[in-house]
Amino acid sequence: MHRVQFPAPRPRRCWCSGNTLACGARNGGPTPLHLPNKMLVDEINIKITAGQGGAGKCGPEKVFRSAQTGGDGGRGGNVYVSATSDLSALNKFVGIKEIKAGDGGRGGENNRTGKNGSDVDIVLPLGTAIINTETNNVIREMDKLEERFLLCKGGLGSRGANFRPKPGLLGQSIKARFSLRLIAKYGFIGLPNAGKSSLLNELTNAKAQIGAYPFTTLEPNLGVLNGQIIADIPGLIEGASVGRGLGIKFLKHIEKVSLLFHCIACDSSDVAKDYQNVTSELKKFGEHLVDKPEVIVLTKTDLVTASVLKAHIKNLSKFNRQIVSVSIKDPESLTNFKKSF
Repeated sequence: MHRVQFPAPRPRRCWCSGNTLACGARNGGPTPLHLPNKMLVDEINIKITAGQGGAGKCGPEKVFRSAQTGGDGGRGGNVYVSATSDLSALNKFVGIKEIKAGDGGRGGENNRTGKNGSDVDIVLPLGTAIINTETNNVIREMDKLEERFLLCKGGLGSRGANFRPKPGLLGQSIKARFSLRLIAKYGFIGLPNAGKSSLLNELTNAKAQIGAYPFTTLEPNLGVLNGQIIADIPGLIEGASVGRGLGIKFLKHIEKVSLLFHCIACDSSDVAKDYQNVTSELKKFGEHLVDKPEVIVLTKTDLVTASVLKAHIKNLSKFNRQIVSVSIKDPESLTNFKKSF
């Protein structure tokens, strides 16, 4: 018997961001508008729920019970996840406790099937891991811009019937954590006020905040050099692994880098100790960071004499790392430093 399908639901307002999403029937996929925000949100805990299937329609009792006249309930909406190059895409989820797809509609008379629930597309920054917080398992890592992943499937609608149709099935639901790990090729690390952000600004198109005081950088800064991303990580101090300063939570953003640049200011009284303090905190976060290729960068060379610089290089040579020196006030040293990338 031919069943009449209700028309696809109209686009609705997305309750989580206030932007219009083309939900339901997809023609090329919905395109959420990304909200600009200065702060980089890199972790969100949220509940994700697909829509419940709609209830079938109960037909009139006078109809012979073998002849079904009530329509089936509509399917609950699905929840999909896709990736974007917009690194601030997690910002729109701040304060949101749950994202839920639309429920399926009730079946209608004369075998009319209920409306399908509206689908929801969640757009996450490239490099975000989706983690089930109840099992701590990684469900998916969003590392491809073109992929679209079904995270929670909507429930099926119940069959229409003459008597007592059942409610539709519940949609899938998970408690998830979206954890962003920046996909950068190079990472700048070091103590606070080691000149990392100033160097990033000079090398790239970044506009990181700088100042003559520690902890000017409160979140990772990014820049692009020769088509490759450089991540400037907020400064580490001794005891960061137990929460001193800004802690070590930002170190997850350099887990995927292929080369670390360990910045040490030349006006330090003990460059070797500075290097060891930061390296110790890296090791406490994870041995894999210490094993990454690393270049020691002596910054602010304009603040010391040639003999002091030479002594610093000698003190650091025992760590068996390549050592380069640079000053943002010396164009020639910047040109030479770019050859390290």
